[in-house]
Amino acid sequence: MKIFSSGIFRYTLIILTFLFFTACQQQAENRLYEKESPYSFEDTLLNLDIAISEQNYRIIHRSHIGQAIRDRGDTDFPLATITNFCNITYAKEMMEINPQLINEMPCNISVRESSSGQVIISTELMDETSHNTKQQVFAKKINHNLKTIIGATIE
Repeated sequence: MKIFSSGIFRYTLIILTFLFFTACQQQAENRLYEKESPYSFEDTLLNLDIAISEQNYRIIHRSHIGQAIRDRGDTDFPLATITNFCNITYAKEMMEINPQLINEMPCNISVRESSSGQVIISTELMDETSHNTKQQVFAKKINHNLKTIIGATIE
């Protein structure tokens, strides 16, 4: 009996391939990190400013998306703001590891109101699954910083 030509082997190989690709896809999809804030929208933004500076980042831009929608006439639209921030030392380190990672900068954290009035703070974490060991270590460091910033914002 030839195992490699059997239907069971082919079926098992197909299942294992599917599971492998599903696991890789889930890793990419599970990069969103979000927490509920116990504070008002405005207080959460103020806390975020402090937390960002405590981790030696500088705010470079803020997009007030929810307010812009309100200004166009939808006065009850939930507030949503994206804060962009960067640490030039980390940006340099990142580009020395892999210049393509420039697309991961600046770091972004959003604060938004849900339809039920909760305030949600979130970010997209860097991919820690690179084949480049230095890139993995760097991504873990930045992700730790992002999680620390969010944690300090809502404490």
